[in-house]
Order: sequence, then structure tokens, then C-alpha cells
Amino acid sequence: MQRENLEKQEIDWTRGRLPMWLKMLIAVAVVLLAMLVFFRVRTFEVYGNVRYTPEEIADTSGVTVGDILMGVSKTSTASRLIVKLPYVEEVTIEKRLPGTIRFDVKECTALAGVQSEFSTCWLVSRKGKLLEEFEEWDNQGGKPLITGVVVNLPAGGTEAVFDDSEKGQMALKVAGALEDAGILSRVTEINVENLDTVSLLYDGRISVDLGDGSDVDYKLGYFNSVLSNLTAESRGTLDLSFKTGDQAVFHPVA
Repeated sequence: MQRENLEKQEIDWTRGRLPMWLKMLIAVAVVLLAMLVFFRVRTFEVYGNVRYTPEEIADTSGVTVGDILMGVSKTSTASRLIVKLPYVEEVTIEKRLPGTIRFDVKECTALAGVQSEFSTCWLVSRKGKLLEEFEEWDNQGGKPLITGVVVNLPAGGTEAVFDDSEKGQMALKVAGALEDAGILSRVTEINVENLDTVSLLYDGRISVDLGDGSDVDYKLGYFNSVLSNLTAESRGTLDLSFKTGDQAVFHPVA
């Protein structure tokens, strides 16, 4: 029986009939060869970018014209962009035949400033990504400065590592709530030195005590309503440390 099979294969070969497995192998080889020869990176498309130019994104991606299209790693390319271009928060990469790489970029914005262990200051995003470093802080772009906590070994494009994680997360939480409440640009400082008495400085004239930072969204909404009853010259301390009920107290100063 085995001899008959061998003889049949010999007849197929002599008649030009190739075994199915060999046909499949040849087909795969042809496809791979086509990918190597024809499907190479030729153009780049970039969408969603504002801060960085399409050329910056393409150059930073590490992908070059002539690279094998199917050989481009989406994961490593996206990671490279997110680290090397700090304001890139997310990026989706699509390969389009015959030779286009498309980048869909989502950029982040600065939320606040934070001090580093080296006495410099960094802009940080809502998710805690370090964006830009400054030797001195001058209310960059109308962002508040976080005090009472510092970041260790800061590097642009990386996640902030606070010397006290709980304080750092609280600071970002309060800054995010301020942004949602529409008053972030009027706040110059967020102090989390003591988590039982989280405070902020509004417009350089009103100190706001948020207590332990609980119900911060509600408290800031309440703060907005209190502001409508104060004048542009009002100075003092607003106590919003209450945990239940409306018990805000404003202590004016001359």
C-alpha cells in the first residue's frame, strides 16, 4: 500500500500535479514575497494632532519610508510616541494597504503644576502624566500649583511618582474637580500637605478649606454659589470642611 502511494506521488509529479501541502506552501511564500516587495511604508496620515506636527509624529514613531508595512509593531510604535511626545495621551495605529500608516492621536492638556524633588516644577495631566518642566513656577497657563507633595525622579512623558501617593492622588482629584467646576484657572494653589485639611487659594484672595477632600464635587458646586454672594474685593477664608449639610462659613479679613 505504501509503495502504491509513493508510486502515485511520483506519477503526480511527472504529470505536473503538485501535492496540496506544497501548493499551500508556495501560495504562502508568494504572499510573503509580495508583502516584502510591494507592501512597504510609503506615506503617513496623522489625525487629531494639535500640538505636534504630522512630521514630528511620523519622525518620532520610528517608522520610516521603505519599512515593511506588516512588520510595523503597533504596540511598540504607540508606546514610543506616548513616551517621547508627552502631550500624546493615546494613539491608534492603522496599516492601510498598499503602504500607508495612519496615526489617530489623542492629546492631553495640562491640569496643574507640581513640584519635584529637584526644586523644579512640572506640568501634569489629569491622568498624572508629566508634560513640561520649569525652573520657576509663574502660574503657567493659568494652572494651579500643587503643594505639600513632590514628584520623585521626574521625566517627561512618564507617570508622576509622588513621594506620598495618597496626597498625589488627592491633589489630582481636587484639580480635576476644579476643572469640571469651571474654576481651575482662578485657583493658584492646591495644598495637600495635610489630608485632613486640604485647601486651595482662589484668585489670590480667598482661602478655601475642603476638609479631608470628601464630596469635593459637591463642595466646589457649593463654593460657586457662595461666590455669587461675595464681591470682587472680598478676602478671607471659606470653610467647606463640613461632611454633611450646608454649613459653609466665610471668615472675612480686612
